[in-house]
Amino acid sequence: MKTKPMLVKLQSALGRDGLPQPVVLSPGKRFFETDWAQPTETINLVVGYSGSPNSLTALDLTLCMAHQTRLATQRPVMVHVVYVIEGKQFEQADRILYQARYLAEEWRGSLTTHLQFGRTAAGLKEIVTSEKADLLVLGCHSEKHSLVKQLVSTLPCPVLGIPQSVKRQRPQPAAAMAPIGRS
Repeated sequence: MKTKPMLVKLQSALGRDGLPQPVVLSPGKRFFETDWAQPTETINLVVGYSGSPNSLTALDLTLCMAHQTRLATQRPVMVHVVYVIEGKQFEQADRILYQARYLAEEWRGSLTTHLQFGRTAAGLKEIVTSEKADLLVLGCHSEKHSLVKQLVSTLPCPVLGIPQSVKRQRPQPAAAMAPIGRS
């Protein structure tokens, strides 16, 4: 199963039109050429997460993609949530990462949380590289966003974002979703 058709089927499962095109912030070659139906290693999806409404939408989308990919490919999919602390916000980190773990439980997904210190772009790049990520999902709306500009030239994987038109309308958890199926 190629990735582009998977995104189209995800769009259908979410009941949203125009999802695949607007969300591609950086079309990494490896992602779109990978045949995810081949039983190989775990698929690693990384999401930048800050607890903001946009990052929460990005996490929902990533968990939904992971669930649908597991159903369609029978391959393990791991979602890596990355929260980067740039200042003295350490007390917020536990609450924000707890929120991400709770959401993953709703989707019955495999999730690992990562707490990074320093610049956001550097922290995300470190996890993308160390986990050999197949995809990075951000709550950004445009390839012109400063974080996307800092990342796209240095990452080995593509970056997906959320369309501007998408508001915080959560997809239904795994138990209520129909599988995407194979193509």
